Amino acid sequence: MSDKTLRASLYFLGAVTVLYLLVTVLRDGGADAPAADSGLAAVLAELDGEWLTRVELAGPEETIELSKDGGVWTVNGFDADSAAIARFLRAVDEVEVRSVAATNPGNHERMGVTAGGAWTMTIDGATTVLLGNSGNRYRTFYARLPEADEVSLVEGDLRSAATRSLFDWRNKVMVRADTAAVMSIRVTRDGTTTAYERQDSVWTVDGEEVEGVTMRDLLQELAGLRASGFAPQDAVMPETPDRSVLALDADGNEIASVHLAEQESNFRASSPASPYIFEIANFRADRIAPEPPGDG
Repeated sequence: MSDKTLRASLYFLGAVTVLYLLVTVLRDGGADAPAADSGLAAVLAELDGEWLTRVELAGPEETIELSKDGGVWTVNGFDADSAAIARFLRAVDEVEVRSVAATNPGNHERMGVTAGGAWTMTIDGATTVLLGNSGNRYRTFYARLPEADEVSLVEGDLRSAATRSLFDWRNKVMVRADTAAVMSIRVTRDGTTTAYERQDSVWTVDGEEVEGVTMRDLLQELAGLRASGFAPQDAVMPETPDRSVLALDADGNEIASVHLAEQESNFRASSPASPYIFEIANFRADRIAPEPPGDG
């Protein structure tokens, strides 16, 4: 190869390398680098999940009001699900503006950040952010301040954590008992009461040992009975439930109790531990209130 040809090849290779680097910077570096926006980045950076006490999340179909009093969160006046709250507060702390995605108000509808189409998040009655559609990359979404035309691409779980229905925000654990302290369980089903007694490491009925799987299922439900839904607000439990469960400690003190009323496709359930009437799946009703030994 002549010197002239070698020099030409090197020049060509250098030009290709520079072009590649330029395209990479424009495609990747520019998309990831935070850009100056209307102040959304500064607003989100100031939020601290630990100090939040009131959050309003207004969606197209419903409004969610989260409130903390005495360290306890409620949602629209109901007990809030601790996992949903924890996820939201974590998302508030981790959210980050990546770049300005648009400056033309004509893009607001496409990105889901119009005043009527976005979820409006208002923190402690002061800070308001419009949460729009999912972004063009994993775990991103579009957002803007109400008074700004600029739309930012935001990274994090905030949109998913915030845009939940009231059903998803509410606490569905209706009973949480210390099963290690339970020494006796009374299960009434179809008018028959079965007394389960703890004898050292086994459970018995009338002196006969009960299958381990039956007691495992029953105790697991007592430890954290999770509802599948909530009964209508005007629902009432019958005076005599179809099934009932009463868990007692060694001194005969009540640890937990559940009343069940059979419906067409599930059971309604109530407990002194909660003021609400829940709905639970049939299989959970069978686990917490099993048939007497020998009847299955």
